Parts: sequence; C-alpha cells; structure tokens
Amino acid sequence: MGSSRFFIVIALLIIGTVASGQAIFSRVPLDQALEKARRSLPSSGNLTIGSEDSVIPMEREGGLWTVNVEFNDFTQAKLIVDTGATYTTISEDLAFNANMQATPPNQQVNLITAGGKVKAELGIASRIRVGHAGRDNVRVVIHTIPNLPEGTDGLLGLSFFDKFMVRLDHSEQQLHLIPKNS
Repeated sequence: MGSSRFFIVIALLIIGTVASGQAIFSRVPLDQALEKARRSLPSSGNLTIGSEDSVIPMEREGGLWTVNVEFNDFTQAKLIVDTGATYTTISEDLAFNANMQATPPNQQVNLITAGGKVKAELGIASRIRVGHAGRDNVRVVIHTIPNLPEGTDGLLGLSFFDKFMVRLDHSEQQLHLIPKNS
C-alpha cells in the first residue's frame, strides 16, 4: 500500500508541474521568444564570414544551377545562381516566411526580365547565408518570378555576390565565394 501512495504523490507532482509549465508557456508565444533570442545575438557587420574560400555545393535544375540559401537565420530556400542579376530576387511567399517587408513601403524598382519589364518592391534581408558565406543587410527584390523550377524561390544575384569573388566549378558542381578585401 505504501508504494501505491508514493506513485500517486509522484503522479500528482508531475501533473502539477506540467500544468503550471503550460500556463507559463501559453502566455509567451514561441515565435516572440525566438525573435527576442535572435535579436540578442551580436551582429558581425556586412560580411559574416571568414577570409577563406567558402565552397558551396550546387544542384543542377535543367540548365540552371541552384544553391540552398538561409534568410534571416531561420528560413531555408533554394535560389538560382545568377551572377548577371543586379538584385537577389525572392518570391512574395519567401519574403513573408522570412519576415521581410518592402522598405520603405511601396518603393518599387523597374526590372527588365526575360519576360519583359516588371515593377517590383525593394526590401532588405537582415542576413543571407550560403553555406558558410554570409552578408548582412542585403537589398532584395520581392517578386515572384513565373515558371521557375519546382521548389525554387528566386535568384541569388549581385546584391549578394558583389562583396565576393565568385567562381563556378561546373565539373565539381561547386560555387566558390572568396571575400573581397575592400
């Protein structure tokens, strides 16, 4: 009999602890707690990488090369490597998921694309990371490009690449990013 009382007391303690923990956590939304933790991390300036060559694996999507990209330390995407694009261009869905907005609101830029001229909004990505290479406060264009390969969210362009010497190694399927000294 003594051991069954012991288990009942332990069970009541566990239930009480779980219930009080749920009451505390229900008052602090998880996304707000994560955002507060992210803001407390120190910023390391414009380039967020070391001085060595960063090697990033590329995937072939038809006739295009894609890489995995991380936006604002928490949103993953696949972008086409486009060293001829003036801006990094991301879809509206990716901008929403990465919590990016046009800045200043409604500031638009005219783009000349393969499909013709379009107007799109400018925004700022707090951080873009490709492999170990990264940049802070990168200008992006928020525009969903039609007819991209399935699962591709935009273009990685010169607004990211301009601080790097870029080398594409087609035979090894690698993107090499070497920080410029200036």
